[in-house]
Amino acid sequence: MSIKEYILDLAKKTKGKIILPESFDLRVLKAASMLVKNSVAYVVLPTDNVQEVKKNAHNVGLDLSGVEIIKIDNSFLDENKIKEFVDARIKKGISEQEALELLKKPLYFSMMYLKSGKCDACVGGAVYDTADVLRASLHTVGTSTGIKLISSYFLMIPPSNHLMVKEPVIFADCAVNPDPNALGLKDIVIATVGNFRKLFPGKQAKVAMLSFSTKGSANSKLLMKVIEATELLKAHFAGQFDVNIDGELQFDASVVSSIGKRKAPDSIVAGNANILIFPDLNSGNIGYKIAERFGGFQALGPIIQGLSLPVSDLSRGSNAEDIYLTAAIMLLR
Repeated sequence: MSIKEYILDLAKKTKGKIILPESFDLRVLKAASMLVKNSVAYVVLPTDNVQEVKKNAHNVGLDLSGVEIIKIDNSFLDENKIKEFVDARIKKGISEQEALELLKKPLYFSMMYLKSGKCDACVGGAVYDTADVLRASLHTVGTSTGIKLISSYFLMIPPSNHLMVKEPVIFADCAVNPDPNALGLKDIVIATVGNFRKLFPGKQAKVAMLSFSTKGSANSKLLMKVIEATELLKAHFAGQFDVNIDGELQFDASVVSSIGKRKAPDSIVAGNANILIFPDLNSGNIGYKIAERFGGFQALGPIIQGLSLPVSDLSRGSNAEDIYLTAAIMLLR
């Protein structure tokens, strides 16, 4: 069974429901059709104009039978959740009417639909940018208890003919935090390991804390946060035998066995990493796009970590299959 089949099979067992706020985008309509046709999930498409969505799908030969297309209306939402949202916005200097108008926007409506318990996950970002998705999710869904830092991960699926990588790897954080400190990197890793466990139960997480140096091969203050975060994480996961963490490691030492053995011979992670943690957003965003465009990897995400409910922020370069598979991932518990 391929990784894609594995993810879809797990998602089908949840019998979950996804809301896709960007019903005006043909990639999203195609993904919605695929999700329902293949019995992966129930799908809700919110819109200001139901007939226009149906017409757009018909014009490109898409079958949306079985997809629930709803006209945006606050009557679908939990009244108590609406009140909480409005009260919070008023405290920020927004009028009640302005707050209610926000809920008429597809992204805010979808997040509040999720918050109201009407579905299991929200998948957006094919058109909306990351700032839009994060702002809407923080204003509606909110953060998980005890979470200080929102972050994200990409599930990177290698092409079947890749010469080196045969199984998926996770990249984090490639979309949210510009320059996390050591404690921020710690939070990112803890959240990422949690999602790795959901995706691959029983499999050992091997986390590489990436840098331009391996085990002191360079000397720079830029390395200190990576080294400090590594030590904090080793203490945090002490005794948890399904997690190994090492750093600082260069990319090649993390994923190439021969180089890992030469540069970090005592490391379990070196040469075998399946979770790659980037030190900042520059390196993370560049890294995943190089892997995607030059390496042929399929990049699923960014999937937001740290919110109280499942929300995904898609890359605006996503195709219909990316959206389809990301929606399936969002249903995994």
